[in-house]
Amino acid sequence: MTTIGVFDSGAGGRLISDKLKALKDVKIVYLSDPEYFPYGDKAETVIQNRLLHFAGQFKLKGCRIVVLACNSATTNGITVLRKKFPEIVFVGIEPPVKPIVGITKTGKVAVIGSPATIASGRIKKLQDLFAHGVKFYNIACPGLAEYIEGFVNKNIKCSTTFYNDKKAESLIRKFLDKPVAEGVDVVGIACTHYPYFLPLMRQLYPQVKFYDPADAVVLQIEKAIITV
Repeated sequence: MTTIGVFDSGAGGRLISDKLKALKDVKIVYLSDPEYFPYGDKAETVIQNRLLHFAGQFKLKGCRIVVLACNSATTNGITVLRKKFPEIVFVGIEPPVKPIVGITKTGKVAVIGSPATIASGRIKKLQDLFAHGVKFYNIACPGLAEYIEGFVNKNIKCSTTFYNDKKAESLIRKFLDKPVAEGVDVVGIACTHYPYFLPLMRQLYPQVKFYDPADAVVLQIEKAIITV
C-alpha cells in the first residue's frame, strides 16, 4: 500500500484525487489550505511557507509521494519542497505548454490560470523551450477559481450546474472571447479548479480544443509508485 498525498489550496485538487483513487493499492491523503485560498493572488514567499508547513504534515502521515494539484503551488514552490524534503517524491502540475503546441492548427494558443501562475517565471521558461513560433495568450483569470470553490464546497455538481449559469458564462467569455475571435484554437488549463468549467467551455467554444493535464499527472504517479 502506497500512501499518496494530494494538496491544493482549495477543492480543485479533488478531481485529481478522485482519479488517483482508481489506482490499485493506494491510500489518498487530501489536504487543502482554505485559510489562504486562493494561492493565485499570493506572493511566492507566502506560498512557499504554506507548502513547507503542509509538507511536514504529509511526512507525518507517511506519504511517500505528494501531488501538488495546484499550478500556483507547483510553479512557486516545488523546487523548495524537493530540497527540504528529499525523501518525498513531489509531483507537480504545470501549465501544459508543450502539449498544446503540438495540437494547434492555427499557431495561436492560450494558457488560462491564476494570476500567480501566469506571472510566474516557470511559464515563460516553458514557452521559451517549446513555443517554436506559436503565439501564446497567457490569460490570468482572477475570480474564476473562487467562483467554482463556492459550488464545490456546497457539494453542487458543477459540470451540470454551469451549463445554465449566466455568471459562469460571463466570466469565461470575459477571458476567452477575444483570443478565440483572434484565432486561438487550443486552450491549456493551468488551474485545477477550471476543469469543473470544461463542459460549459466546450459548449461555448466548440471549435476550440481544451487540454487538461490531469491525466498526464496520474500517469506520472503510476510510474512514481514503482520507484518508491
